[in-house]
Amino acid sequence: MNVYLTILVIYIISAFSGPFGGNMILPLFRHIQETYSTTKLLVNLTVTLYMIPFSIFQIFSGVLSDTLYGRKRVIVFGSSLYCMGAILAYYAPSVFLFLFARILQGMGSAFVIPITMALVGDFFEYHQRGKVMGLGALSTTLGATIGPLVGGYLGLIDWRLSFLLMFVIGLIVLLISLWIPEKQKRVPRSDLTGTILKCLRNRKVLLIGFLGMILFFTRLSIYTFLSNTILYPPYNLSSDLWGTYLFMAGLGGMIAGLLAGFLADYVGREKVASIGFIMLNVVISLYLVIEWFSYLPLLLFLLGVFGSFSMTPLNTLAVEVNPKLRGTASSIYNSLRFIGYALAPVLPFPIYARYGISSIFMMNLFLALIGFILMVLALQKKEKKY
Repeated sequence: MNVYLTILVIYIISAFSGPFGGNMILPLFRHIQETYSTTKLLVNLTVTLYMIPFSIFQIFSGVLSDTLYGRKRVIVFGSSLYCMGAILAYYAPSVFLFLFARILQGMGSAFVIPITMALVGDFFEYHQRGKVMGLGALSTTLGATIGPLVGGYLGLIDWRLSFLLMFVIGLIVLLISLWIPEKQKRVPRSDLTGTILKCLRNRKVLLIGFLGMILFFTRLSIYTFLSNTILYPPYNLSSDLWGTYLFMAGLGGMIAGLLAGFLADYVGREKVASIGFIMLNVVISLYLVIEWFSYLPLLLFLLGVFGSFSMTPLNTLAVEVNPKLRGTASSIYNSLRFIGYALAPVLPFPIYARYGISSIFMMNLFLALIGFILMVLALQKKEKKY
C-alpha cells in the first residue's frame, strides 16, 4: 500500500472511530440504565470514564511516540487495548465492570488518535494538511453522524452489539497500523519530562487546546443533557428518533468540516476558526430565544456545522505549532480538548438538575463567547507556515 494512502486511511478511520463510539452511546442511555438498574448519573459516567483516561494518557502517548517507541508501536498498543475494552464491555455482567471496560477503551484511544494526527504532520506538506485535516473532520463528523443512528437502531435489537462493532473497528486500525513506516526524528530518550514541559511552555499549544476544550464541552454537554431531557417524560422521544436527530448534527459537521479544511489552506487557520466561533454563538443563542424542541433537528444541524467549522482549523494548527515535537504537541492539544468532552456529561449535572435544560444553553453561550474572544486575540499574531 502507498505510504501516503496508508497514513490517510488510518487517520480517517481513527478520526471516525472516536466520535462514532462516543455518540453511539447517547441514544442507548435508557437501555443501559434499565439493563443494570442504575442511575442517570452512572449512565452519564459511561462517557466520562471513557474520556478522562483518554484525555490524560494522550500526554504520555505523544511523548512516547516522539522518543522511545515511535508512532507505529504506540498505535499498535493502543488499538489492542481498545479492542480488549470493547469485548469486555460487550460481556460485562455489572455496571461497574462495564465502566471499567470503558476506562480501558479510553486508554486505548489515547494511544491512537493523537498519534495518527501527528503522522499527518510527518508525511504531508503545509499546503496539503488543511485538506487532509478536512477529510479527517469529515470522517469525525461522519462518525458522529452515523454513531447515534446506528446506536439508536441497535438499541431496538441489543444495545451490547454496539461494542462488538467498536471491536471490529479497533481491529481494523490495528491491522492497518502494521504498515506504518517510521519517518520522524526522535528526541533523546532521557528527556521525556523535558519534552512535555517544552510543549507546555508554548502558549499557542495551550491556547489551541483550551479552544478545543470549549468546542467539545459545549457540543457534548448539549447532546448529553438533551438526551437526559427528551428521552424521558414529557417528551418520551424514542432512541431511534433521537439517533436520527443527532444524525442531523453530524450531517452538518460533515459538510462544514470538509469546507473548513479547504478554506484553512487558502484563507488561514485562525480566520476560519474565528468565523466558526462567532456563528456558534449565534446558534446557541437560538436555543434560548425560540421554542427549541419544535426546531430541534435544524438547531442540531447548525450546531454540528459551526462546531466542525471551528474545530477543523484547530486540528491543523495542532500539528504545526511545534514541528519538531508534533506527537507531543498533538497529544497535549487532544488531551485538553477531550477533557472538555469528559467533563461535559458530569460537571454541569448539578446545574441541570436544579435549573433544567435552559441553564445548559446559557452556560454554553458564555463559553462560546470566551472562545471567540480568544480567537480574536490569536489573530493579532502572524501565522507561521511549517
